Amino acid sequence: MQQIRENFWVNSTVLKEVEEFLSQWNSGSEYIVAQTSGSTGNPKLIKLPKSGLRFSAQNTIQFFKLNENSKALLCLPLTTIGAKMMIVRAIKCKMTLYIDKSSSNPLLERDEKFDFVAVTPMQLTNMLKESLNKVHEIKSILVGGAPMNENLISQLRDENITVYHSYGMTETASHVALKKVGFETDEYYQAMPGIRFEYGKNQTLKIHYLALDDKPIETTDQAELLDEYRFVWLGRNDFVVNSGGIKIQVEEIESKLSNLIGFPFFVFGIYDTYLGEKLILCIETSEKELSFDFEFLGVKKPREVYLLNNFVYTKSGKLDRKATVNQLKLNQ
Repeated sequence: MQQIRENFWVNSTVLKEVEEFLSQWNSGSEYIVAQTSGSTGNPKLIKLPKSGLRFSAQNTIQFFKLNENSKALLCLPLTTIGAKMMIVRAIKCKMTLYIDKSSSNPLLERDEKFDFVAVTPMQLTNMLKESLNKVHEIKSILVGGAPMNENLISQLRDENITVYHSYGMTETASHVALKKVGFETDEYYQAMPGIRFEYGKNQTLKIHYLALDDKPIETTDQAELLDEYRFVWLGRNDFVVNSGGIKIQVEEIESKLSNLIGFPFFVFGIYDTYLGEKLILCIETSEKELSFDFEFLGVKKPREVYLLNNFVYTKSGKLDRKATVNQLKLNQ
């Protein structure tokens, strides 16, 4: 690893991306540009005030008691807001930050003992499986980017490990609420200082975050509010599939498959113990067997293909995706 600041050690494969963000951060602009993940719509570029990012960073620093003696690992894709905020936190509290390329198990080739690590549920699953002793040595683990399944939570409980699951998005400059998961498990998410919640349209969550925006931030997340600072997350109100921390736009995949499949079809996300959700492909056909090559889609390819004689349609003639998938009895 290469040292580029007094407290930054960077893997050469991500050095350019780190330098580009630092250049943007140190520029005279009051904003940084970030790309949304696509959880609540099509990915887009947005401007976030640096003052809001500093506020968010200070919240996390105080919560996890980080300081210049702390040692942290950044192992998320540098394009994500989670990765950018790890850098901002390190700048603000002067903790030592190791910035490595994103991998399925970021601890596999690391010997350092860390005070703070931010990972996805899929990374945490592999860390528990392959690097359990190293996980026990980490003081605080922040998990985000996807829901945590019951198998993972059970493993944490069995190993007496408690992590913090985050709730947030690019528009909120990382997490706005946290909950303990594992050996100690909270039933609800608790708002970070300076943030409160209320119901939006159709019982979806609305976020008030004055440090970032005067206007409330609308989400497509269903939630049960206990009060304006605590909520139980119930799920997303859309068809975006979150597979191992990778956000997959259903419409994008269907568009890419439209010239390949000569039958009515759709893709859908179902529960998966490893990925959180996995993408499946449903085709309306009387054929008993069909073969396709989806490798061009990479990590966004359908994991399973189901052939059905008939899809379920609404009275108005629209495809009912969920009812059609329920016919398969996959125990989602």
